[in-house]
Amino acid sequence: MRGRTAALIAATAVSTGAVATSALAAGPPPPPKATNGHTVQLVASGLHTPTSFAFGAGQVFEGDGGSESNNKKPPNGGVFVLKNGTATEIAGSPQFVAGLAWHHGALYVSGGAITAKGPQWRLWKWSGWNGKTFTKQKAIYTAPKGFQGFNGIAFGANGRLYVGVDAGLLNGNDHGPSTTSPFVYDILTFNANGKDRQVFATGIRQPWQMAFPKGSSSPFVSDLGQDSGVQNPPDFILRVQKGDNYGFPDCNWTSTSNCAGFALPFQVFGPHTDLMGMVIMGKRLYTTSFTGIGAKGQGEVLSLPLSGGNLKPLLKRFVAPTVGLGGHDGWLYVGELTGQVFRVRP
Repeated sequence: MRGRTAALIAATAVSTGAVATSALAAGPPPPPKATNGHTVQLVASGLHTPTSFAFGAGQVFEGDGGSESNNKKPPNGGVFVLKNGTATEIAGSPQFVAGLAWHHGALYVSGGAITAKGPQWRLWKWSGWNGKTFTKQKAIYTAPKGFQGFNGIAFGANGRLYVGVDAGLLNGNDHGPSTTSPFVYDILTFNANGKDRQVFATGIRQPWQMAFPKGSSSPFVSDLGQDSGVQNPPDFILRVQKGDNYGFPDCNWTSTSNCAGFALPFQVFGPHTDLMGMVIMGKRLYTTSFTGIGAKGQGEVLSLPLSGGNLKPLLKRFVAPTVGLGGHDGWLYVGELTGQVFRVRP
């Protein structure tokens, strides 16, 4: 794993592990605090890097990126079903999962599988849930050679599947030319069967996760800005329309003169805001900040109106960074790098 998401996770792995070990010695890590006074519930523990959630067949599914180690072992992530406080890995899971989406009775998965020929980036459709596993697990798209990784996925109102392409989970690309690898800086879209691949939008440094307003096929997208080679690069939330070009790497919004003629971000945020998970509930957009606003080292869940505005904290005082976010049946689900998943009513 590379890119901003992987670099952040790797950089905090040692300190997070120390926090978790210390906390476990005195009992499980405490839950975060909700600013609205609502009770925060523990859903499950024993995970690694919760990246994404999906809800279907009466189940809560969690996509996990696994944990990294200095000895370069493969990630140990996968797809888990969360029930009665425990997380159970589903047989046949890929080792790295970035995105999950439930659509028409099937679970869609984006991620990477370790094969005899090395990592392969794929989109899967899993169907036939029988209470323990999916009886059909089909790869509906395999990315071309040199591809650097899939990020989060979601379905638009038009029934098409959308997925962000990573800036470089394998080769460490940060802001190289768009010829560095296939579809880098793009959002791709497919039919639900993985056919009819199209480039939906381009010039996006790190389209990590996305959320569609009801009835729309134009997603909100969390975009992690450039990591190196420039001072104070901002992070973004985008409202992406078909055919948009946001101009990266020429345009990173540290110099507005380089951004003339490119699509405008929905909203620009300060360096290391690190907005990642995304969910729409009601008239608000919810997002995780990996280490909290100002890189405090503790994750947060924030929200803002769908029309734009200031970020408002909902969950604070996590003991570790946060990544994944999901919403279902009036509950907001969030994953912490202690391997715990919590939920709260916004």
